[in-house]
Amino acid sequence: MQTYKVVKVNKLKKNKKIKRKIVVSVLLAFVLLCFFYYFKIICPAVVALSEEKVRAVATQTISEVVGQVLSDDYVSYDDLVTISYSSENKVSQISTNSTKINLLVRKVTELVQSRFNELDETNINVNLGTFTGIPFLFGYGPVIKLNLVPVGTVNTSFDTNFVSAGINQTLHSLFFEVNASIGMVLPASTQTFQTKLDVLICESVIVGEIPSIYLQGQSS
Repeated sequence: MQTYKVVKVNKLKKNKKIKRKIVVSVLLAFVLLCFFYYFKIICPAVVALSEEKVRAVATQTISEVVGQVLSDDYVSYDDLVTISYSSENKVSQISTNSTKINLLVRKVTELVQSRFNELDETNINVNLGTFTGIPFLFGYGPVIKLNLVPVGTVNTSFDTNFVSAGINQTLHSLFFEVNASIGMVLPASTQTFQTKLDVLICESVIVGEIPSIYLQGQSS
């Protein structure tokens, strides 16, 4: 009789251990499934929405800064470009005012960088249905707000472009090429987005034959 009780107790202990292992295994599998779901379904959706929001903010910021710089320091085509003609009324040289251009480039870069540094935490709204990963549920359900912390760096360069505008006429355009690298600190991850914006400074039609060196190089 005593032996039977000992065996029964041992079986109960063994059953408890088995049940405990099953519970732990189920919980572990559930946690792993949650991690997988988060990084494979939720994160890509959040990243896509964040990238769209970041590019919009960056483009708007760059456009506003360039507009401000050009309104504060108005420049015309003649302020930046000097065209020399030969005795045959052909364009012999196109030179740019590098000092003025460098000042404008530096000012744009510093102001855009300053605006990026001043950006507060950006919020994006994500509907709960988007987190399911099911396409027809995107945009449905309660709205969940996510805070994004933007961090960005800016590089501005100056470029020109020549386009034929008729017989012996060439449209010469001057513009800023602003490249921004925006890093977003997302929940449990960090993403970096690249955005590029070309902003026209001024342009003018050059009358006369332009040497091929300018047309081929697309630069003055």
